[in-house]
This record gives sequence, C-alpha cells and structure tokens, in this order.
Amino acid sequence: MNASLNQPATPAAGGGGDRIPLSFTNANSTPRGVYVTVLSGGPDMAVAGWLHMTYEALESKAAVTMWSEFREELYADPALNLRRGDTLRARKLAAGQGRPRHPSPLRGPSRAEQWSYRQVLRRGLKVIARLPGTTVGTARGQGMSVAATTEALLGRLSARHHADGTPALVLIRTNTAATSWYELTPAPAPAAAHLVEGSPYASAEAGGLSEAAEFVAYCAYQHYARAHNRRFLWEWFPELLPDAERPLHV
Repeated sequence: MNASLNQPATPAAGGGGDRIPLSFTNANSTPRGVYVTVLSGGPDMAVAGWLHMTYEALESKAAVTMWSEFREELYADPALNLRRGDTLRARKLAAGQGRPRHPSPLRGPSRAEQWSYRQVLRRGLKVIARLPGTTVGTARGQGMSVAATTEALLGRLSARHHADGTPALVLIRTNTAATSWYELTPAPAPAAAHLVEGSPYASAEAGGLSEAAEFVAYCAYQHYARAHNRRFLWEWFPELLPDAERPLHV
C-alpha cells in the first residue's frame, strides 16, 4: 500500500459552498469527511481510536469549542492541579498522575487525588459522546506494530470511501506523538492514501481534537486488553460511547 506522510496541521480559515475551504486547499478533492485518529496500545495489540466528522462540522468549530469548555472545567476543578497549556495524556491520567501539589517529591498523590485524575478520562468520554457532528470508531491490530496497524487501517478506510465514492482526510498521531496526514480518494479501485502536495492543509481544529481521540484509543485498548491494573477502565468505553462503530479488525 502506498501510504504517504504529510506534516502537522497549521491554522487556516474555512470556506463555504462546494469549493474546498481554505484549510483544505491543498487536497486533491473536496473532502466529505475528516478522521482525527490516535494510535495507542502495547506489545500485544495496537488500537486506533478516531473521531469522524464532516469537514463542515470541523470548520464550524462546535466540537473543538465543546472540548475546550471541558478543559476549562478541569482548570477550575479544585480536586485537580491542571493548568492551561497542560496536555491531557490518557495514560498518565489513568495512572492517577497530575501536577504535584506538594513541595516534597517523596509525597505522591493521595488515593483521592489519583481517582480525581482517573475520573478525567470518564468525564472526557461523556463529552466525546456529545460532540456535535461527530462519530467515534476504533480499529485494532492483534500482535501488530503501530506502523503495520496504521497501514492496515488506511487500507480499510480507503476501501470504505471507495465503496461510498467519497474523498476523506485522515489525521493520524502515533503513540510516539508523530503526526501525519493522509488523503483518501475514490479511485477506480480501492486506493492507497495519497500525499497532499504543498504546505499543511488541515485546520488547527483537527489537531485540537487529538486529545479526545487519544481518550477513545486508550480506553478502547483497556477494554480489549483487560489489563488487571486498569480494571476500573474495562467497561468505560462501551458504557459511555455506546454508539461507537463496531471495531475494525485490521
């Protein structure tokens, strides 16, 4: 499969009508959908979690605004020590870790403090379930590397959009924090993801939702992997995101 990489997104303004919005002017076709995708997992399994929305929904900024409002609630929560500019990392939150409150490095967070950080994941999944114009999906590769899972996922999504006859854009962030963009086009046969020539084309809003996609990927991984030390997470994904697409096996 000929999957090609692009660079991380930069901010740009949107457009309207049938023309490609300015944030997507380097795409070869007007995208009907945008996938914001994050890879998570461990040596036994790689899991992709994504938010899928129309580009109109992305350009409206409604979803990213709702996620920003969720972050503001976290900053104001006295049970947490989160500051503007902090990145919400699902794995760290699941471990009950946040900024230390105490000057002594020997005193870690109390159990109550740890649980408050873990609950951020649950609160975030509830927000994701309400993001306007957005659906959630996952894919997993059993015993596959992140690179192999990415390649197989792009193949499945390419086949889906070939069948629908619709182009789409896919943002993928791996668990090494590398971010890449792919374009899916309804070619005569199920096609590979294509490089979009020119400067970065996708709006900053897509990158802003990668935190939410990471919540999906990490919680889905814990649902599938059943790690004993994360038992509290096993059923959060199906409980709080019951409308998620059935997982793709890649």
